[in-house]
Amino acid sequence: MKGLLKIFVVAMILIFSSSAALAKDMYPLTLEGGNLILVDGGMGVGSYADKNSVDVAEYAPPFYQLLINVISVSFSDEYFKQNGNYIGSPYNMIGTNTMKFRYNWDTKTVFTKNEKGIWKNWDINRNYSHAEGNPLIPNAAEVAFYSAYRLKFFGNMRNSEGYYVVSDNLYSALGN
Repeated sequence: MKGLLKIFVVAMILIFSSSAALAKDMYPLTLEGGNLILVDGGMGVGSYADKNSVDVAEYAPPFYQLLINVISVSFSDEYFKQNGNYIGSPYNMIGTNTMKFRYNWDTKTVFTKNEKGIWKNWDINRNYSHAEGNPLIPNAAEVAFYSAYRLKFFGNMRNSEGYYVVSDNLYSALGN
């Protein structure tokens, strides 16, 4: 019974973690020779933005629209049991999702297009959990923008709670 309780507690911590900054100690920051960049992770599955898949749909500064593929990667539970993390673990790519972002450079706002085709403003002043939304959004949006233009969209920007919108670990993974 205690073992089940421990598993439940660990699962809840992973489910409700809100950024790739926490996942960075559990998952490889990059895969496939640095082409896939960790943007989120939990429960043995990492989400990786494919920086080579960026498609510029609109370039009209200060407005931009970009698409990027985010690949779900499943890691070995057996490896995790032995090592306490997934760094160096065998993995399988289990799915791809194309994410669409609109940016306004002047106001530093990002919109995402959901599965219903509706554009939604991503509020940088919230710390999104997996239960509330998709915490990978700022990270995937930043990988797309940086890969397309070699510029940091969020850079050192902090939200109203004082947290960086995007961690330095992401920029390190991007080679900056």
